[in-house]
Amino acid sequence: MSAREKIAYLRGLIEGQNLSENVGLSKFHEALLGALDSLAEELDEISEAQDDLRDFVEDLEEEVMEISSEYGPDLLDPRYESDDDEDDDDEEEKYENTTCPACGRDFAYQPDAYDEDEDLLCPHCGQPFKQ
Repeated sequence: MSAREKIAYLRGLIEGQNLSENVGLSKFHEALLGALDSLAEELDEISEAQDDLRDFVEDLEEEVMEISSEYGPDLLDPRYESDDDEDDDDEEEKYENTTCPACGRDFAYQPDAYDEDEDLLCPHCGQPFKQ
């Protein structure tokens, strides 16, 4: 029996027992039934929102499964690391910091871009120096 059906049953009991003669009791019952009607209405709204959420989650699950079947199950694994990620790490540019002996300013440079015997040029003062 749903909440609305139980409220209707209570309403029928009150009306059937002819309690309307007692005005105070009648007002109490009407207020109580009104509160129960409000709770039933809110419960219906919550139930409807829950159904909508369930539908959304089911749709989302279908989309995730489609993506998983298209790109492979490992894509959804948090430990997944593609070979492309490894290549990016190898090709990542490495920088080192140094200080120009002529002007004392710090700057970063790529050591792989210079030969061992090649001088560095300070980007601030333009003086060459060995690193």
